[in-house]
Amino acid sequence: MKEYVRAKANAMKKINDLTLPGEIVIFGSTYMSEFPIYELINKCKLENAVYNRSIKGLTVKEAIEILDDCVVEIHPSKVFVALGEEDKSDPNAVHEYTRLISAMRQRLPKAMIYLIGLTGGGSFAESFNQGMRSLCDNKTVRYIELIGKSPSENALFKAQFKQLSCFFRTRPVTMSDVFSLASL
Repeated sequence: MKEYVRAKANAMKKINDLTLPGEIVIFGSTYMSEFPIYELINKCKLENAVYNRSIKGLTVKEAIEILDDCVVEIHPSKVFVALGEEDKSDPNAVHEYTRLISAMRQRLPKAMIYLIGLTGGGSFAESFNQGMRSLCDNKTVRYIELIGKSPSENALFKAQFKQLSCFFRTRPVTMSDVFSLASL
């Protein structure tokens, strides 16, 4: 495991006692670690706390090692997993991802797990995303294909957040919610 990944996981573990159980965890790699999730959550005033436990450069294999520290100890009701972008050189990446999701299902049996597909296309992303889809039962594990292209990074983040925000809710989306999300 890379030293900075372990250091970041240890830092996150130290603040786990400040979290609320039953909320939402985002567990990902570089893209989600840089995603402006808190700014967008504040704008939409979601009723759930969202804890971003993403680490730049995190591989799926490393994610398995830090799963308890970064996710399980928080006891979330929903987990959004966005990994794989750092695993292009690992021929066992899909197998490791299967192990990760199996461990999540075992340790967090009541949590909904959302697997966020890799964006950008290419043979690795297509193969990896297909492997993720095969893990979904559409009951406790679901797949989300994110919008992948937009003229600007800001527009892309907004479009992707609109897409994800309905999953961050504990109640159904109302028409007024739809209109406010459309104005992002």
